Amino acid sequence: MINKKLVALAAATMVVSTLFVGCGGSKTEDASTEGTSTENATVKTVEIPGEEDTTIVELTLENGTPVAVNIDTKNADGSMKSEASASGAYDMKNDGKKWHEQIDLLEEAIVENNFDLSKINITDEAGHTDAVSGVSIKVKGYVDAVQEALDRVK
Repeated sequence: MINKKLVALAAATMVVSTLFVGCGGSKTEDASTEGTSTENATVKTVEIPGEEDTTIVELTLENGTPVAVNIDTKNADGSMKSEASASGAYDMKNDGKKWHEQIDLLEEAIVENNFDLSKINITDEAGHTDAVSGVSIKVKGYVDAVQEALDRVK
């Protein structure tokens, strides 16, 4: 299987904008924002501290338009959830896909729907969706973080 991160990095015309969006607790207006612009791109970094962890949304932009997304969680101890999931250190104790595999499916659905997040239908108050086959994790916080990232790169 080809590593999607390597494919995204290999595209020479793409510019990566990394946005750090916290899960709960802090308000957007309290976030620090840094940005740089070039003729072809805007790179903006936003960090909003969460109570326990930080959701990281990395958008790949081509001519100012998002073309790829990478979602991860930085835990309070500094570890990354995707790495812990891939290594088996983070086990959701289910028979389905691991966390990193489910977040990959969510990312693919977001890109396939051209970043129209309304197509990632949230089905319950817990934040689950039935719009992405194979995904049983709560996605509302991740979808909200992607929306925040999109709002900040406009």
